[in-house]
Amino acid sequence: GFKGHQLHPVLEAPGSADLTADVDFCYLRKMAARRGVACLGPLPQSDFLKNMGIDTRMEVLLRRCQDRATRDQLLSSYRVLTHPDHMGQRFLFLCLLHQSRLATPPRSHGLKMEDKIPTPLPVAGFTELAVR
Repeated sequence: GFKGHQLHPVLEAPGSADLTADVDFCYLRKMAARRGVACLGPLPQSDFLKNMGIDTRMEVLLRRCQDRATRDQLLSSYRVLTHPDHMGQRFLFLCLLHQSRLATPPRSHGLKMEDKIPTPLPVAGFTELAVR
């Protein structure tokens, strides 16, 4: 496990460390597919968080932050979560969901919609965040 961003024996003080595990994502995807479960990913944590809007959130927090110590803590935490040398590439996100969740929505027959091809519904964190 990890405690204070350092390796830590999990049985030394149960409940005080984060547990991590190496996951065979290929096997997990194969087993899920056999049961009709759709999979997205795995996706590096940095990509997932960026898709969820961490950069935009960080800008807002920094713009409103008046305290230097708090600002430094925000920047440090952001780096730990997203930088490739820290958790950004080491941790992965995998999404398991019902096949119907990825289905293309039915075509609308409303005004001027007949010519447009519907796209599959997005899954938060697994598609790029588009702010308009």
